[in-house]
This record gives sequence, C-alpha cells and structure tokens, in this order.
Amino acid sequence: MQLTYKYRLKPTKAQQTTIAAHLELCRRQYNYRLGERFRWWESTRTPINACPLIASIVPVEEIYKNIPLTRVQTRDGRKKDDAGNPVTRKGDIFSNIDGGYVQWQTVQLADLKNTKKFFPDYKILDSQVLQDVVNRVETSFSNFTTPDQNGHRKGKPKFKGLHYYKSFTYPQLDNLDIIKDEQNRICIDLGKIGRVPIAFHRSIPPGFKVKAGTVIREADGWYISLTLEDKTVPATVVEIQPTDKNTLGIDLGITNYVYLSNGERIENPRFLRKSAEKLAKLKSKLADRVKGSKPWQIIKNKISRLHQFVARTRLDFQFKIAHELFSKCDVLVVEDLSIKNLTRRTKIKTDIEDNKLVYLPNGQAAKSGLNKSMLDAAHGQLIAVLKYVAWKLGKGVLFVNPKGTSQHCWNCLNKVPKELSERWHSCQCGESLDRDENSAKLIKRIGLNYHESGGGTSSLKKALVQREKEACGLTEYR
Repeated sequence: MQLTYKYRLKPTKAQQTTIAAHLELCRRQYNYRLGERFRWWESTRTPINACPLIASIVPVEEIYKNIPLTRVQTRDGRKKDDAGNPVTRKGDIFSNIDGGYVQWQTVQLADLKNTKKFFPDYKILDSQVLQDVVNRVETSFSNFTTPDQNGHRKGKPKFKGLHYYKSFTYPQLDNLDIIKDEQNRICIDLGKIGRVPIAFHRSIPPGFKVKAGTVIREADGWYISLTLEDKTVPATVVEIQPTDKNTLGIDLGITNYVYLSNGERIENPRFLRKSAEKLAKLKSKLADRVKGSKPWQIIKNKISRLHQFVARTRLDFQFKIAHELFSKCDVLVVEDLSIKNLTRRTKIKTDIEDNKLVYLPNGQAAKSGLNKSMLDAAHGQLIAVLKYVAWKLGKGVLFVNPKGTSQHCWNCLNKVPKELSERWHSCQCGESLDRDENSAKLIKRIGLNYHESGGGTSSLKKALVQREKEACGLTEYR
C-alpha cells in the first residue's frame, strides 16, 4: 500500500535560489523534449485522403533524421534471471525503432548526456531529477496519443510557462535521507541541494519506507510530498454488508451541500463566493499596476494566497464532513456524479431570419453562475475524500447512477417531474418533503436494492425493472 505525506520545507535563502534554479531548468527541459515529440508526431501524420496508403507521408530519411537507430547497453541490467545472471549485459545492442515508431523515452533519456555536454548548467541538476522530466513527457504524451480502456484520450499536452511548472521529483529517496543536522533540526537530504530543514509534523508510520519525493512550489513557500510504501499492508477496501440501519444515503447539491437520508443536512459554505468581493478588489488593483513590476508581484502573490486559502479551507471542511458522516454509519451511498458533464456549456441555439443566421438566447449566463457554484462546491473532490476516509476507517462507500434520482419518489418510485427551481417534493402516494431529502432516501434505497441484487451498476432503472418484476410475480401469485 502507498501513502502520500506532505511536509513544508524551510530552506535558507541560498537553498531557495538553488531550488528555483533547478525548477526552471526542469521546465525548460520539459518544453524542449515535448517539442521534439510534437515535431516528429506532426511530421508523420496526415489525413487518409491526402496520400496513398502505400506511400510514406514524408521521406524516410527525414522521419529518422538525427535519431540514432540503435543503442548500446552501457552496463549490466538490474533485472536478473532465475540463475541470478543479468538479463541484459554491457555491450548489448538494441534498436530504437519498433514497428516504424521511435522509442522516444529511451532516445531522450540517452540524449541527456549530450544535454549536459552542450549546456553545462544542467550539471547542477541531480541526474534522476532530469530523467524524471523525460518520464513526465512520456506520460503526458502517451495519455494524449493512446486511448484508455474506454477508448478516451486526454487532451493535448501544453508547453509550460514560467508559473505553470511547479514541481520536480526525486524518484529514489530513502528513510535515511531524513536526518538531523548540526543544529538538531530535522532535515531531508536532497541531491545537489543539500540538507533542507523540514517541518516534520508527523512521523513516518512503522513499516513504511520512503520511495520518492516531489518538491512543490506553492504560494506560501516550498513543500515536499513523500511517497511511502509498505507492501505488507493490503490496499483493498473492507466490504461491509449494507443494511437499513448501518447505511445512509446522501444527496450532493448547491443549496444544501449534503442532505442525508435521515433528514439531517449540511449547508453549503460557499468558500469562493464569500471571498469573491475581496478577490475582485485585488484583481482591480492588479489591473492598475505595471505587469511584472514589484507592486504587481505583491498583489499577484496576495491573489495566489487567497486562492490557496480557499482551497485549503474547502479541503479541511470536506475531511471534517467525511469523518462526521462515517461517525453516523458504516456505509455511505453516494451519487456517481460526472462533474465534467454537469459544468459543460449549454448548446448554441440558432435560427434563420431573413436568410441570416441568428443566435438565440440559450441560458448560458445563468448556467455560468451555476457552473461556478458547482465548481466552488467541489463535489468531485468530496467523493475522493470520502473514499480515502472510508478506507482509513475500514468502512464502505457505494455509488449509484444519479439519473432520475431527483425526478422520482423514493417511496413509490413513480415519476414526479420538477423544475430546478422547485425545492419541494409532493407525490400522489402521500410523500411530501424537501426534494433533496427525497433524493437522499431514493439514493439509499437504490444502493440497498443494488447490493441485494448482487451485481452490475446500481441505478434507478434497475430498481424500476425489479419493481415491475415483483408486481408481475405478485399478480401471478394472486
């Protein structure tokens, strides 16, 4: 199992300068390596109808120009066979081309030697930190070009500006790198930087080993995120049999941040909305300053700190909510929300008048305010927190499809259409309650019904199908 602990670094002024220089060199190397990948990728792709399929898009000599076709093993490999001998040995020759495609990760890692030769500034960087930059490029580019198991690809990687590359990683750290210096301060020993004092506010759990560390630049200083691992601890979540007594359903919303199936509710704190006025004043002052000047940088830093305060306050609030909810139950049933779809722009509405294309009102202004409130609530982050706290406490979380949970009655499952502005649920079966409470109770019922059915994805559709089967069975019995 792996954990991530984050600590604040307390570097000296000289160390701050060194860390900032290392980060800038990593950013430049990232952009350069990403540019190499893009130049090769764009030169070898074209629409199918642009050339015959049997011909090369560009001359072969241009495709592999300045790319070594083979590489030579410089030392024995670390992997060994059953007899204890290295699988790969020094002097072995391997091809850098596989099926016509360049093995870019290997090529760029090998080219780092030339980078240090032609640009001596990179010699101040730890070699593993520089290698991790190439690995980051490989990860971001592979996510862009290779679909996942659902056939989806991530967006095109972007070149990182000065303020958008905020971290670099030491892939191999150890517990022995956390030591005390001559002044009895706890420090972490970072390659090519030295012993940096650290606010060691919590100790490493027994049995866990430090595997890697990422130095991060934030608005209020430098931090390090340590990856801890203990292979003896299972990472699986405890499975608990959900019952009506040990289970709670929750409805996530904006008016009420969380509404529980037992009738309790938690109001939405609206952290960003409360800071909006102060944020607007700071941005107004920023617009009056000369960009890049010292007064501009001071106000810019205040804006960054305010955003950081909002984010940290929200995360702290969500952890407190998670612990409060699990103190009342053993299993939580939650909507499996798609935040990306919920915050999507409304479709454009058009019409033809006098042979001219006319754009009609589509409600985007109101939707923009709703999107901002939903992103301020950060329900996606809350769900991630609930998963983590459930694992930590040995409790469970079930997910249901949110489709239809606000438009059906929890008691009789009949459809009761409501507009978004209608906040009360009234059904012919006699149920009359807040619509969010009705949704929470329906979510709980669907979750329990799904678990009893023993498979698939829990949804209202399955609950309705099961109700029809029960009704048919009851009719036949009669």
